Parts: sequence; structure tokens; C-alpha cells
Amino acid sequence: MTGELMLPFILLIYQSLNALGNTVGAGIAFGLAALGAGIAIGGAGAAAAAAVAEHPERPEVRTFSLIIVALGEAVAIYGIVIAILILSHT
Repeated sequence: MTGELMLPFILLIYQSLNALGNTVGAGIAFGLAALGAGIAIGGAGAAAAAAVAEHPERPEVRTFSLIIVALGEAVAIYGIVIAILILSHT
């Protein structure tokens, strides 16, 4: 008799913990991806600024620098995608 009364509460707690785990996991995934992207963009941006300042007459340096910075930004986009996938998998 007691087991029958406890089952709905156990299922409610399990579902709440599952949702909590998904939310925390998505937050960690996006947070670490954003941290990594920030570090990558900072380093690549500093190097790109130095390279363009050194060779302002060469447009290929500027183009290559923008591509490298965009690759750093892609890490944050991957983090958003992973966070959305984690949150949608319930």
C-alpha cells in the first residue's frame, strides 16, 4: 500500500532531477564553449591586429586574420548547438 502511494512522488522527483541535470549540463556545455571561444578570439584578435599593423598594404593578411577569428567564433556556435541538443533531449 505504501509503495503505491510513493510511486508518483518518486517519478516526480526523478523527472525533476532529470530536467535539472539537463539544464546544468547545457549550462556547463555552453559556458565552457563561450569561455574557450573568448580565449580563442582574444588571442587570434591580438595576433590579427599585430599582423595587419605590420603589413597594412597586404589585403590577404586582413582576410586570413578575419577567417581565423571566425573559426574561434564557431566554437561558441557549436556550444549553443550542443546546449540546445541537451535541452531538447528529455
